[in-house]
Amino acid sequence: MASPKETGGPIVKTGPNAGKVRTRRKDGPWRKKRSDAGVPRKTE
Repeated sequence: MASPKETGGPIVKTGPNAGKVRTRRKDGPWRKKRSDAGVPRKTE
């Protein structure tokens, strides 16, 4: 697996993008994990 040292950024640990380099927002900071991550989808 890629290491932050090689990629120059944090690696996503869990979720659908696990193993990829975390993306940055337009104004620079790294994207955070969604606040509703791990919450089951609301059934309607």
